[in-house]
Amino acid sequence: MHADRGAAGGRRGYIPGIDGLRAIAVLSVILFHMRGALLPGGYTGVDVFFVISGYVVSSSLVQHGRARFLPFILGFYARRIVRIYPALLACVLVTGIVQTLIVPSSWLSQTTAKTALAAIFGVSNIALIWLNDGYFSPRVEFNAFTHTWSLGVEEQFYLVFPVVFYLWLRRDGFRPAVSKAVSASMAALLLASLAWCAFETAAQPDRAYYLLPSRFWELACGALLFRWHHAGRGLAMPPAAAGACIAAGLASIAAGFVGADAKLFPFPWALPSVLGAMLVVAGVVGDAAGRSLPGRLMAGRAIRYVGKTSYSLYLWHWPVLVMFRWTVGLDSVQALLAAGAITGALGVLSYHGIENPVRRSRWVTGRSDRRVVFAGVAVMALCCVLLAGVFKSRAAISLSVTRDERTWYPEPWPASATGGEKPLAGRKLFVLGDSHTGAYSTMLRRLQDETGAQVFQYGQGGCTVANLLVPAIAGCARFAQGAAAEIEKNAAPGDVVFLASLRVPRLADQWEVFRGAEPADPARDASQARQRALAFEEADALVGRFEKEGLRVVIDAPKPVFKSPPFRCSDWFNAHNPICAGGLTMGRAFLQAHRQPTMDALALLQARHPGMLVWDPFPALCPGETCAAFDGDKPLFFDGDHLSAHGNRVLYPGFLKALAPLWSEGRAG
Repeated sequence: MHADRGAAGGRRGYIPGIDGLRAIAVLSVILFHMRGALLPGGYTGVDVFFVISGYVVSSSLVQHGRARFLPFILGFYARRIVRIYPALLACVLVTGIVQTLIVPSSWLSQTTAKTALAAIFGVSNIALIWLNDGYFSPRVEFNAFTHTWSLGVEEQFYLVFPVVFYLWLRRDGFRPAVSKAVSASMAALLLASLAWCAFETAAQPDRAYYLLPSRFWELACGALLFRWHHAGRGLAMPPAAAGACIAAGLASIAAGFVGADAKLFPFPWALPSVLGAMLVVAGVVGDAAGRSLPGRLMAGRAIRYVGKTSYSLYLWHWPVLVMFRWTVGLDSVQALLAAGAITGALGVLSYHGIENPVRRSRWVTGRSDRRVVFAGVAVMALCCVLLAGVFKSRAAISLSVTRDERTWYPEPWPASATGGEKPLAGRKLFVLGDSHTGAYSTMLRRLQDETGAQVFQYGQGGCTVANLLVPAIAGCARFAQGAAAEIEKNAAPGDVVFLASLRVPRLADQWEVFRGAEPADPARDASQARQRALAFEEADALVGRFEKEGLRVVIDAPKPVFKSPPFRCSDWFNAHNPICAGGLTMGRAFLQAHRQPTMDALALLQARHPGMLVWDPFPALCPGETCAAFDGDKPLFFDGDHLSAHGNRVLYPGFLKALAPLWSEGRAG
């Protein structure tokens, strides 16, 4: 995406057709990111960029091949810093500020700040693996810095490649055996990387997608093609042969654009794009004069200009699309056109206002490579500090209503009044469940601060405990069993276990609405009835297990659920997002019908375990015929089913009242 544009083609100068290929690559990526259906395999344009980068960076290095090792390396990194970082840092800083102003903090945006900071140092691809954000997962579409993963791959490639290339340039000075090994090293690394790519695609696809070891071969293909040209081969082709080469390459790239299978990527579906890019580069280098029709088309003025600006276009297109997703959405043609226009404007502004001026500035051209490298690293560090400060200041500078964190976020906020008598001192409450365990944190902290009860939370997102809908998957079953064993180890007879989870189907997630949701009716679906029966037996066994230890069990009945997430629909700049179309109210009758099968199962479970308490938060959250996500101007819910901090405070009196009899019957601490 950001390889030197000047030299290419062995001893040739600027090859316009390479910029034409860049244009095709960047437009394919943008179209795919706008709407995948427009070009299902458009993401393979990044593989085309990798081949181009390997080729033109090799061309740049060979021009400085007479330098000694340290000047050779310093010069390379100085050129890379000047080429990559001015536009990158500007994009990351501006995007980080806009993100902080308008994007609410949530699970959906949880990894954005870490990815941004990692992008500054060229390790965002590693950060995305560490943060468990797979390329095709929902969360990455709302992370404004996801696209920097490919820059990370290239920057890590640059840590290895110059050394390998320098040794290759000096191969004639080595003993014959060493010279042969050095000459074969790039091809050997390519084959090893390709084999690793094939293995990782099957074993760990996210690692195969994001990390250098499984992508090295793509850049190496470009480097080996350059070596072929550098040896004087393929530098002049007959127009017909060059045109056929370009046409075949474009056809291979198009096959990747149309047919690439995300489940078999990058191996083998990166191969068509890599092979196609090599053929096109070989063709345009062999037809540098543009005598063939494909060669002339690839070197046209308009397509060349898009190619010249491709790095800036790539940098800006993704943040623009992400900000549209967070605000007005990308569902309409008008939104797509507007996003495309803004991307184009920012790309042109970045190219003419940042990329070119910095590269040509007197400061850069008049300084030693060592000083450029040191200055570049210092600016990177400064930008990291500035950006971290911006992210840390979100509550103070955000334009979103969610900046009122103590109202919106169900964190364990300290209670305002914590003095006086502690009537439940020494009593213990163990809370076990999914993400809703954490969504009760404000209420649980208040209970602890005001009553003296000790609260222990065991929660894992996506792992409902005693959900009464479907049996737990293996990983969640292990979590529940492990947490139950820990509770048994630390609890004493008379302590309380609160099983807190979502026990009805969601109507929406933070990123999408589930269309056509209807109240559940197990009686009309035999498969669903079997699943619920198995889930009931799991819950029955768990409650019985705790009761054998003399523990009192409380289980929460289903709360209201909504079709739109309040945190995404409560600001003037996002209220008209398509995800908000379902509104922030639901009919009480619909929701009662929606949760009735779970209520029936809870009644049966309570009949088997008379000492179990079913606590129902529904009446407090929905006192009328219409259930609302807001209590006046304060949110009861953060998203479509998780409580807000204010919702916690609304429920606290009822929760305390429900638990008081259990503790009065239990032992003193």
